Amino acid sequence: MKTPIKININIMIFTLLVGLNFAIGQELTAKEIMEKNNQQRRAKTEQLQLEMKLINKKGDIRVRKVTQLKKTDAAGDEKSLIRFHSPADVKGTGLLTIEHTDGDDDQWLYLPALRKVRRIAASSKSDKFVGSDFTYEDLKNEKLDKYNYSLLKDEVIENQPCFVIEAIPATPEEKKQSGYGKREIWIDKTNFVNIKTKFYNKKGKLFKVFNASDIRIIQGTNIWRAHQMMMENLQTHHKTLLLFNNFVVNKEIGDGNFTQRYLERGG
Repeated sequence: MKTPIKININIMIFTLLVGLNFAIGQELTAKEIMEKNNQQRRAKTEQLQLEMKLINKKGDIRVRKVTQLKKTDAAGDEKSLIRFHSPADVKGTGLLTIEHTDGDDDQWLYLPALRKVRRIAASSKSDKFVGSDFTYEDLKNEKLDKYNYSLLKDEVIENQPCFVIEAIPATPEEKKQSGYGKREIWIDKTNFVNIKTKFYNKKGKLFKVFNASDIRIIQGTNIWRAHQMMMENLQTHHKTLLLFNNFVVNKEIGDGNFTQRYLERGG
């Protein structure tokens, strides 16, 4: 008499899910994954508040209060205004970014001490943004056609299955202007949020790491947002921690908020 075969239903389900994730990974190219990441970052409009903490290698902390407004137009181009509200030495400082799908983005920085708006040149995109570990390049949406993407592997981080993508500048212009020789990008398979990035310099040395956490869906939407981000410079041991709150999505924002004149008002 043959012994009955016992089937563990949990193992069957796990096997099916693993197979499904593998199939999805095989179906999507690296660029398609990055396109989905790009799409999920955009909302019709978005308002938020954040606390920026600058942490040096001794553990000393400087805190800044910041707001950001974003708006995506009918062509899919995004406008963004970042404004500092405290402390006094940076109050009124602002960064305006205007995206252009068919060309280079425009960025302008307003410094209250100088009482003037300064255009950020493409050659300055690797400069630090107001003493943080984020550069002007980091604060812009990625131009997907300017990079070559490769799917390196699948990896689980904090129980979240991720795609690991390698991004390398593809054009002579981007190779010259970018501060990075390559990046390794971890994209969450469930919501296509970027939860980790490793930045390598042009000599191939790892020098910065980005991590996003506390990722939640905005109530009443299908939009996911990280409520905490950390950028760490491995060479200087300096960190920038961003703590986000008060997300308001798809509430009308006038185009007048995204002009050089409004930027000069200093909030």
